[in-house]
Amino acid sequence: MIDILDKVIWAEDKRIEIAEQRKLIPKFLAHTGISILDNCLEGFRKGWLVVVSGPPKAGKTSLCQTFTKRFVGDNLKCLWFSYELSLEELFDKFPMEKLNFYVPNYMKSGNLEWIEQKIIEAKKNFNTDIVFIDNLDFLRDPDDLRKVNLNLASYVGGIVQRLKSIAVNQNIVIFLMAHIRKNEWTSKDLPASEELRDSGQVAQLADIVLMIMRRRAKRDLNSEEIYEGNRAVMGIIENRHNGKTKKIPLVFQEKEFVEEYGFIETKKQSVW
Repeated sequence: MIDILDKVIWAEDKRIEIAEQRKLIPKFLAHTGISILDNCLEGFRKGWLVVVSGPPKAGKTSLCQTFTKRFVGDNLKCLWFSYELSLEELFDKFPMEKLNFYVPNYMKSGNLEWIEQKIIEAKKNFNTDIVFIDNLDFLRDPDDLRKVNLNLASYVGGIVQRLKSIAVNQNIVIFLMAHIRKNEWTSKDLPASEELRDSGQVAQLADIVLMIMRRRAKRDLNSEEIYEGNRAVMGIIENRHNGKTKKIPLVFQEKEFVEEYGFIETKKQSVW
């Protein structure tokens, strides 16, 4: 049977067709409530793959939980795949009284076909807009890696490429948490995208790369503090849509990140 849609067409006809389709679909922009981030990116768009990285214990999961709270507040539907934390641990850390998002009933291995099936299920049943995956390391299958005889960088690049395709084909935003190469980060500067672990294709395939780290305290012989309280800095490191990059000072308070601008220090502080 001949597929009547499988043909070469004039680009202007296709542009007009897409423009007419867009008129029937509400415009989608996901905002975080972090004004510098939202202004720089002009909102997260469906089809995007957003990589969130940083040093160990820097707040990657907490940042994505903060985003989830803000997205849910705008009536967007979120789905979480939590591999690094059990669901109990994940729920305990969430800055929400009512957990108004979705999770698989139990977590299987990081099989991408299973992940895509769950995304399709969540879209069908709950109109899911945004997916969080914590994290890239758990999406690897050592047996599969040996079977296909690929080097690790190519294998990880294939995973990230597949996730980008899922974001486009399923018309969702995917936030993918990932580690950097170094277990210790002593620099006061944010890691560059080259520091992402195992494959340079992670940054190349992502639409946005965000880095987050705790702010290190100034050297003081009279102080034993390593970090500057609950202060952090987030950076838009890669932005292949409008090219804008920024460093954004944040403070971790009441289980979520808020902009440092206008922040008032109180005695009650959240546990990082």
